[in-house]
Amino acid sequence: MYQPVQTLPEGALDIVGDVHGEWQALLHLLKHLGYDEAGNHPQNRKLVFVGDLCDRGPNSPAVLAWFKRAHDAGNAWMVLGNHELNAIIGDAKDGSGWFFPERTAKDSRFYAPWQMLPEGEHRPLIAWLSQMPIILQRSDLRIVHAAWINESVTALQQGIRADGVAESYRRWDEALHREAGRCDWYADYLHEQQVYAQALENPHEAPPPMPATARFELRRSLQHPIRTLTSGAERELETPFFAGNRWRFSGRDAWWNRYTDDVAVVVGHYWRSWDGQEVVSSREDLFPEAGNRWLGAKHNVFCIDFSVGARWRDRSAEPPVAPQHSRLRLAALRWPEKTLVFDNGEVAATAGYGGKDGCAE
Repeated sequence: MYQPVQTLPEGALDIVGDVHGEWQALLHLLKHLGYDEAGNHPQNRKLVFVGDLCDRGPNSPAVLAWFKRAHDAGNAWMVLGNHELNAIIGDAKDGSGWFFPERTAKDSRFYAPWQMLPEGEHRPLIAWLSQMPIILQRSDLRIVHAAWINESVTALQQGIRADGVAESYRRWDEALHREAGRCDWYADYLHEQQVYAQALENPHEAPPPMPATARFELRRSLQHPIRTLTSGAERELETPFFAGNRWRFSGRDAWWNRYTDDVAVVVGHYWRSWDGQEVVSSREDLFPEAGNRWLGAKHNVFCIDFSVGARWRDRSAEPPVAPQHSRLRLAALRWPEKTLVFDNGEVAATAGYGGKDGCAE
């Protein structure tokens, strides 16, 4: 039976941010953390990935294959991110051309070249990913890709189906569409999606106002527990903005400012900046503080995604930016030390932690 909430290993952990197919960055980070090629560590530390191991980068198959070997050896754990879920449910989104050949033409504009998943490996990969949890936790720590919202966690635990994450996802989605279908704006939503599907990925021209799409996206972010936990809660915006290579009509919400539990939470997902410069165009302003700061009402939430998923921009720049000089980083948070290690070898302390101390056992 599928278990969406599973238990973190005890002892010291290295919690790795969104990798997004950046295979070389992962290899460099693992070396700086002290892991060997199989994911073993001389102090018996364990690796935990916050999801989004795939998409956008040059070698998602290599990242996933390495993780599977390390996981099977008992050295690495992960939670599902929204990008893994897209593969599981068959939703071909931006940057997934390595898995969905129909994305090749669109994705080539930004991400080429990349390694394709070999023929015959799609179903086994989906079956294996479908066993990965949405939440990992223990008494001192919670890991989820995008948001810890207690109501969504409870709904997940109570509503997940024995037949797995994909069927549960679709069931919640169907229920959401049925409920929205009773609203007077739902027909407008379907019309907007049909007419403006291509325009949503055109960075050069904003689509016309899509108020019904904004309503539906907001509702989906709040009432679909798997989406809430893996894509985050959202809030209404007055004007759309372009991010993640599509126009968005609702914006990500800083849920951590309402998180009041004592247990620390580590997430990825949010394209955090280390140097204070904007990484992606947005209207959200989620991180007004320095990149090493703990977040939230109790200062016990940390986002470990430092935007390595945008390194395709480095490769397409004139001249190209070498990885060791990139401001876009892959990072790990060492727990319980609460220090950061980056793929370029730099080490930095975090600041402002206000939660209970983690304890390596």
